[in-house]
Amino acid sequence: MSNKLLIINAGSSSVKFKVFEAETKKVITSGLCERIFVDGHFEMKFNDKKIELNYAMPSHTEAINCILEQLKNNNIINDFSEIIGVGHRVVLAGEKISESCETTEQVKQAVKDHIKLAPLHNEPELKVVEIFEKLLPKAVSVASFDNAYHLTIPVQNYTYAIDKNVAKKYEIRRYGFHGNSYRFINKRMSIILNKNDLNLIVCHLGNGASMCAIKNGKSFDTSMGLTPLEGLVMGTRCGDVDPSMSIYLIRQGMKPDEVDALFNKKSGLLGLTGTSDMRDITSKYESNDQDAKLAVHIYANRVASYIIKYANELENDVDAIVFTAGVGENSTFIIQQIINKVKLINLKLSNESLNKKYDDYKLISDKASTYPIYCVRTDEELMIAEDLLKIIKDKNVSK
Repeated sequence: MSNKLLIINAGSSSVKFKVFEAETKKVITSGLCERIFVDGHFEMKFNDKKIELNYAMPSHTEAINCILEQLKNNNIINDFSEIIGVGHRVVLAGEKISESCETTEQVKQAVKDHIKLAPLHNEPELKVVEIFEKLLPKAVSVASFDNAYHLTIPVQNYTYAIDKNVAKKYEIRRYGFHGNSYRFINKRMSIILNKNDLNLIVCHLGNGASMCAIKNGKSFDTSMGLTPLEGLVMGTRCGDVDPSMSIYLIRQGMKPDEVDALFNKKSGLLGLTGTSDMRDITSKYESNDQDAKLAVHIYANRVASYIIKYANELENDVDAIVFTAGVGENSTFIIQQIINKVKLINLKLSNESLNKKYDDYKLISDKASTYPIYCVRTDEELMIAEDLLKIIKDKNVSK
């Protein structure tokens, strides 16, 4: 019997999970429950096997019971006591929590206080934390915050040009997200380049997409803002738009919730092409679909613009540009489109390197490129697992 770490990423209608062996930090299994509140679907991968089943999930409680039940039924764990810690990815807790910590009442209150800024994320994440605390009362419960890594951003980069009293009253500032991914990339690139205090431009291009300028090993600027809506064109999010567009649509008769749903769930690649999957859009592009061509142009141009912006903020002192997450790790076509649109910096790709298969990372730039360019597979769950394990060890030492 070995100790296990359970890492949870809860959404409004889904719960993703990974189980790590505590001693080796090796992934034992991963999976998810989705379509919570609808009809419920569970899947899990382990030992080259994949299990799928339908399971009634009228709430997150049933989804979590399903996960624990299947871990036991498939001998991932023999007893719930093997799970010594549960690490939760939580989107936002404001400015005061700068690192992963135990889910004390004070911490949970901070998550609750910021539901107003991240209702689709914070509310279900808080519910799931409390459910696990009841079901696994002996396991150490830890929250790792998406925005925490970005608390090093200087005031000139997180301040919006609105009335400062309004901003203070309503906690309006750039928070930034995908922090655990950027932490991982910064740590991994320090090993790859054998250098600390790196200056990096990181492109986290998944269904949710953002970018980060890392200066001297710390977040210096990032594309997402008060919420995850700002910045790049994403799978279903519009990214940067004229803010008065929402006011205009409301005055035309749309309700605030409808505008919110439009910008967050019905825009981006989905709004432009009818699909949010870049693989489908790439296929349509190759078939000369005009909507797909327009979407790729807008998507790539936005990323390229942020590369130029961040290179300027880093004073042209850049150790590497890094592509990560689903699209960034796997879509050579999109990377090429982005690099082709960067005109003010001499960025060159190596076609041979770009098309190589890889497990961990690969250098994809040509020697003539001003900055080296990498693809690196991110691992947000590993970051949370490492934080969780450290907190567990510290608690045991202090006993």
